[in-house]
Amino acid sequence: MNGKYKNEQEDLIDLSVIFGVLLKNIPLLVIMMVLGAAAAFSYTKYFIPEKYRAEATVIVNNKISDSQYISQGDLSSAKNLAELYSIIIKSDTVLDKIINDMGDRTSYSELRNSVSVTTVSETQVVTISMTSTNPEHAKEVVEKFVKYSKPVIMDKVDAGSVKELNEAALANNGNPVSPNKKKNTVIGALGGLVLAAAIVVLKELLNTTLKTEADVKNVLDVPLLGVIPKVDRKEFNK
Repeated sequence: MNGKYKNEQEDLIDLSVIFGVLLKNIPLLVIMMVLGAAAAFSYTKYFIPEKYRAEATVIVNNKISDSQYISQGDLSSAKNLAELYSIIIKSDTVLDKIINDMGDRTSYSELRNSVSVTTVSETQVVTISMTSTNPEHAKEVVEKFVKYSKPVIMDKVDAGSVKELNEAALANNGNPVSPNKKKNTVIGALGGLVLAAAIVVLKELLNTTLKTEADVKNVLDVPLLGVIPKVDRKEFNK
C-alpha cells in the first residue's frame, strides 16, 4: 500500500516538474509556435500552388417527352440512371470530343484525374467539377463536359433528357479552394509548440544532475547531513 502511494506521489511530482519546466520555457514555446506558424504560412503561400474549382450541375430525366406526367417510379428510375450517366460523362466518347475541341490545352490524364462526376444523394442531379491552377481553364473544361455529354447520354441510354441546372461557374466566389492557409498556419503553430515542448521536457528528463535538497533525498534516499550555501563572489571577497 505504501509502495503504491509512493509511486503515485513520485508520478505526481514528475508531472509537476514537467509542468514547471514548461512554465519556465514559455518564451521559447511562444517563439517556436510563432516560427512554426510563419514557416507553415510561407510554405503554403509560396510553394503550394493555388487551385480553383469550377462546377456545373445537370438534372437527368428518363422521360423522353417533358410534357408527359412524371410519376414517382420515373423519379426513382432517374436516380438510378444518374449513376450510369456519371460513367458515361467520363467515357472515352466524351473525352475524345473534348480533346478534339481543345487540342493541346488538355489531355486524357488531366480530364480523368482532375474532373469528378458525382450524384447528389437521393436526387436526379449530377455535379461535374474540375480543380485546376487555372480558373478559366477549369471553367472551360466543365462547359465542354456539359456540352458534349448531353447528346452522348441521350444516344447511349436511348431515353430521357439532360438539362443544365446550373451553368459552369467557379466555386467559392472565384477564390482558391486550396490550399487552406489558415488551417496550415494553425497546424504549423501547433507543430512548433509541440516540438518545443518535447525538446524542453526531453532535455529535463535526460538531465540527471541533482539540483536541490529534495533531489538528493528522492534519488539517493539517504539522510541529508548538510548543505553548502551558494555565496556571492563579491560578498565573499569582502
